[in-house]
Amino acid sequence: MSTRCKWIAALLCVATTTAARTDEIVQRQSDGPIELGLRVSDCETLIAEPLQLELEVVVPNELQVVLPALDESLGDWEIIEKEVREDLPHVEAAGPNMRRWWMRLTLESLRTGEVIIPGVDVQTLPRQSESRREDDAIDWDKAGSLVTQPISINVVSVLTETADPTKPEPIVDAIALPMEQTRSRSLLPGVIVGLIGVLIAGAVLMRRIRSRGEVSNVDWARRQLTDLRSQWHKQRLTPDECALQLSPIYRNWIGSMMGRESAVTSDEASAWLRESDPAVNGELLAMLTRADEVSFAGISATSTEVDSWLRQSDDWLKQLESLQNRIRQEANA
Repeated sequence: MSTRCKWIAALLCVATTTAARTDEIVQRQSDGPIELGLRVSDCETLIAEPLQLELEVVVPNELQVVLPALDESLGDWEIIEKEVREDLPHVEAAGPNMRRWWMRLTLESLRTGEVIIPGVDVQTLPRQSESRREDDAIDWDKAGSLVTQPISINVVSVLTETADPTKPEPIVDAIALPMEQTRSRSLLPGVIVGLIGVLIAGAVLMRRIRSRGEVSNVDWARRQLTDLRSQWHKQRLTPDECALQLSPIYRNWIGSMMGRESAVTSDEASAWLRESDPAVNGELLAMLTRADEVSFAGISATSTEVDSWLRQSDDWLKQLESLQNRIRQEANA
């Protein structure tokens, strides 16, 4: 396997370890009792061949973790499958009362050469008890974050490096078959695995969208809002960036209630809400319109607007949850 694959740790607390497989890449870092681990299954892969990335976060019981909202892509890599486990007991921890968050991504690239897996930002927040009131502020001084280091993966094409796509070549000359490698690879298995991965990922995505159509929608939206608020309070987002991330949270949920498989446009969401619930909060509709102005007309949002939207977000979630419950009851009647 190629030895060109390498990564540089920019933080003193980051340690690189060598896994049992020499081609595997592992990163580990810690911040006090918080531990973050990242594993990539290989440092080299074929084009359209799945690559596994696993992220594990272990924290004390008094903290909770906000994993990044990664759905379609990670940098130049397409996410074809995603699996998440949250807030599990960590039996391997040295101390008691430790909890574990875990995420596995199956990645695929259609680019060749050195393709970067960007750093992944993980947020930690004080755990919110069930008795916590909605208007209780989060202690942001106790919040933290850990970021993995970017990783360079060598993506290999099955075509010869000198091939000219504008000039057809004989099949025998165009395909480079590895003759003396200890780990044999060919085009056909990679393409088949890639196609199967895409088909499976599509089925999984549709099933998750359908299964997310009821109560879990509010949990999903709350996680997105918690992450967005954390980024905003830490001044990591501009008002425009925050507006463009806030709008899809509601458009995805509304699209799910409309029976769509993805986010709907602001116009579609607003028209459907007015028809389904005439008492819908006008500020929610105004936010969707303003986000479109930011995206398409270049009319920037202000910090005052963003602060107001984030303050009202929980009320908007409650209204959508109530509407969703009513639609479910009517469907079951």
